[in-house]
Amino acid sequence: MNIALITKSRRQISLKLFDERLKEITEEGFDDIYTLNFFLQTIPKKYNTSKTLIIFNDLEKISHNAENNLNDGLKNQDSNIKLILADEENTYFINEIQDTKNN
Repeated sequence: MNIALITKSRRQISLKLFDERLKEITEEGFDDIYTLNFFLQTIPKKYNTSKTLIIFNDLEKISHNAENNLNDGLKNQDSNIKLILADEENTYFINEIQDTKNN
């Protein structure tokens, strides 16, 4: 099983892909979720893997949560880290739901 570490910031989304021995296979940068998702869909065939653990770390959510915690305590927290077990081509996907409270 491969491991994909994805870190999203305001400027860029970075991906590091590791094999089962935690040896780095590739490192990529993306401007948006759409191009990231396109790349993720290529992983099974390109790297000949059947499963990948995707770790998605949204750094924007950390700063947003910190502001909210100051305002309303610890209630209604969303985690900034998502774990996804991708085991078929259609599961290699990051679903980013927009926060309608802040728009």
